[in-house]
Amino acid sequence: MKLLTAFLATAAVSLTPFVAAPAAAQMRALNDPVTAHPDPESLFTSDDPELHRNKQAALHIMRELLQCNQWDRAGEWLTDRYIQHNPMAASGLEGVIYYFTEVAKRPRTDDCGTLTSPIVDVVAEDDLVTVLIKREVPYADNPDETYTTTWFDTWRFVDGKADVHWDPATLPPAPPQSAAPASPEQELADRAAIEDLMWRYVRATDTLDADAYAAVFTPDGSFNTVQGHDALRGMIGSLQEGNAGRFARGELPGAGMYHIMSNQQIEFVDADHARVHYYWQTLFGGGAGVDPAPRVAAVGRGVDDVVRVDGEWLIKTRNVAPTEG
Repeated sequence: MKLLTAFLATAAVSLTPFVAAPAAAQMRALNDPVTAHPDPESLFTSDDPELHRNKQAALHIMRELLQCNQWDRAGEWLTDRYIQHNPMAASGLEGVIYYFTEVAKRPRTDDCGTLTSPIVDVVAEDDLVTVLIKREVPYADNPDETYTTTWFDTWRFVDGKADVHWDPATLPPAPPQSAAPASPEQELADRAAIEDLMWRYVRATDTLDADAYAAVFTPDGSFNTVQGHDALRGMIGSLQEGNAGRFARGELPGAGMYHIMSNQQIEFVDADHARVHYYWQTLFGGGAGVDPAPRVAAVGRGVDDVVRVDGEWLIKTRNVAPTEG
């Protein structure tokens, strides 16, 4: 299952005349803007009892799971086998829960409220429910400008629970290979700058400094599927609130949170683009005499893409659960 911030951009060249443009420029969207429904929850109803049950289960998946991250309740609406057809995700209920709680670390919202996703329409037939969602995508050559397109999630339901899932996600394309830094001296300087960038990332994470965290990313940079400075700030703000409650309830040991990156390798794709490979650990607690003892909350492997923007190295994508690479 993908977070709803994932997207697929398509070009409708078969329906429109070709317009010549400079090689460095990106096409501009020709479609009418996609518009969300003003009352999305009203779309998850039906006069047919079976279709209504399936639509309501889809609503819970969208609201309680994907929006509010109440993954301790996932078994209410997903089967144990939960078959995935998203190439970035593995099948199985336990794997879905582990990803969102231990890898993506999506903070849980207890008071879920109403659905806020920009739903366009909901279609149900037999045992299938399809949810169409507005996607706002930044242009690659100017992230301040965006266009709209449509994402979809389709589920097949068995006895009121989602058993199979489809969406249009694809594996990320391999970036073009080109020259490394111009000189050994430049490469050393770039490696030092990238190492400093990763240190600033870790410190911003552990101190839950939302502004400092967003500042190490490009304007359209992403942590897994959380994309853009505003969304990244919001993620850290939610973590700050969630961790405060968990510390207060004694669910986390005291003395702070620590993210450890090790076995780091910097691979230059070209002079202004590098890929950082590493192992990571998340720990809570620490220090001599701390009770309870510090514990490792999660471990994994990461692959980040960093780019030079106006002379400064910034994180373009941070992927803490890569499937390859």
